[in-house]
Amino acid sequence: MSTNQLTTAIADALTRHFPNIPIQPATGDTSSTSDSKGITYRLLSAQLTRERSDRFVQSYGFEIRWLDPNDIPATLPDELFEALETIDVEGTSYRATELRWETENDTPRMLVYYTMRTTKVSESAATMQQLEQRSTALKAAKE
Repeated sequence: MSTNQLTTAIADALTRHFPNIPIQPATGDTSSTSDSKGITYRLLSAQLTRERSDRFVQSYGFEIRWLDPNDIPATLPDELFEALETIDVEGTSYRATELRWETENDTPRMLVYYTMRTTKVSESAATMQQLEQRSTALKAAKE
C-alpha cells in the first residue's frame, strides 16, 4: 500500500462521515483564519522498518484539524474516532493503532496512527532439474 492510497482513504472516510463539512488537505500554514470552516488532514510521518529480510513494518501518522477552534462541536472527537478507527484502502480494512485527541498551542487536533506489516514475496526460483552426464572414451592415437 502506498502513502497516497492511505491518504486518499482517510480523505474518503472523513468525507463519508462529514458530508456537509469541507474536507481538504492541510496547507503549510497551520494558523486558521476566523472564516475557515471544515477539516484538514496531513501526513505527519511515514516510516518503513525491516523486521527480517522479508518482513517490514510500515507506520504512518496523520494529523486531523478542525479549522475553527472557536466553534468546535462537542461530539467532534467521538465522530473523528468513529470515522478513522477503521478505514478501507482499496477493499482492505485497516484499523488505527492509536487515535489521540490533543491540544497544540490551544488548537485541538486528532492524531491517528496506522501500522501495517508486509512481507516481500520473493520471485519463484526455477526448480532443480536433473542433470544428465555422458562420458565418452577417448582413444589415444597411435604414432
